[in-house]
Amino acid sequence: MVGAVVAVGIPANAAWTLPTLPDRDREAWTMPLDQYVSVGQIELAYAQELMLEPCMAETTGADATVPWRDVDAAAYAAERQPIRAFDLADARERGYHVPETTDPGEAAWREFQLRQTSAAETTARDACLDELYSQHPELLSGALGSFTGSVSDVAIRLSNAAFLAAREDDAVLATVPAWTECMAGAAAVTGFPLAATPAGMPTPEMAAAFASSDPTTRVSDEEIALAGSDALCRESSGYLDALYDAEWRRQLTVPHDYGERLAQVDTGAVAAAKETVARALTRLTPERP
Repeated sequence: MVGAVVAVGIPANAAWTLPTLPDRDREAWTMPLDQYVSVGQIELAYAQELMLEPCMAETTGADATVPWRDVDAAAYAAERQPIRAFDLADARERGYHVPETTDPGEAAWREFQLRQTSAAETTARDACLDELYSQHPELLSGALGSFTGSVSDVAIRLSNAAFLAAREDDAVLATVPAWTECMAGAAAVTGFPLAATPAGMPTPEMAAAFASSDPTTRVSDEEIALAGSDALCRESSGYLDALYDAEWRRQLTVPHDYGERLAQVDTGAVAAAKETVARALTRLTPERP
């Protein structure tokens, strides 16, 4: 949907209420501001090349094979991401380690982008791109950019501010004693003192021991075990439920000057673009060499 025009003469710090809300989904950590976060530029650029490949091959006969790349790692390294709560899926996948930020396919992708092309190929690509946009206009209208200051970037910064504030919510902090009690056994096994709240995990001592700030290092069984216990205790103590509720409430309104920008977003096109790109990446990304 396209938001309504915002009235003038309203103080910049007045509350602007989001006009539509998604269905609540704590497992997916769906939030009100998600609808204003568009597909990232890195994912969009790669997905478009994958979608153009058949047209280019048919039109020019040239080898336009798009190389494999790790777009998730590339995006984590270069683009701001919404903060999401640490959960059991994270713990089982990488313990406390930060997400991978090295794209092994970056060199091949750069070579592909900078390859020499003939005038005929350039003309053909323009025609293929026009055809792609005619079939998927959401790739134009729903891609807001991921650069600093873009509407999508503003939505992410507002979302992340809400998450950080939610961790200090009274209802969230009220669950901490239950989490601490639940974690006592795991803490005793590892010998690491616990953080005061789940938000402080892993502690600096733990992070140093596990080298969790370096995604290239090995995730130890000890780290997986501790992180898994942490995630389970966040769940059983009610911490995640309380955190989700607290962040959701904080995302229902934003300062009016930001709301003026959000109100101009076609959220339907944003959602369609994200779906189109996700589908293309799933279906067309080549096997890792």
